[in-house]
Amino acid sequence: MKKVTKLISLALIAVLVLSLFAACGGSTPKDVLAGDWKQTDEVNGNWTWTFDGAGKCKLDGETTGFKTEGIYTLDEAAKTVTVNMDGWDNEKVYTYTLTDTTLDLEETYSSYHLVKQ
Repeated sequence: MKKVTKLISLALIAVLVLSLFAACGGSTPKDVLAGDWKQTDEVNGNWTWTFDGAGKCKLDGETTGFKTEGIYTLDEAAKTVTVNMDGWDNEKVYTYTLTDTTLDLEETYSSYHLVKQ
């Protein structure tokens, strides 16, 4: 009887521990840029930026056919995002301005006015 009680206790403890891990697993907070952002521009074409909220991003030039993936680091205190895309010569540091529906990225040689999708 003692062995059965110990086995049941161990099984219940295992279920409790697994429940705690499962509850904590999906709680990673996403950053403020997370989501899809689109620019429609007659001069520069249509661009979609996708930030996954965990440091990975994509850039899709719909009118140019340019597509790439990369990584980003967000500094919310400085209002900057450092982006390093595959195929770029070097990383770019953008100053960003964010509202509920718009994201402006400004860098020395490029800028984007994006709308939340």
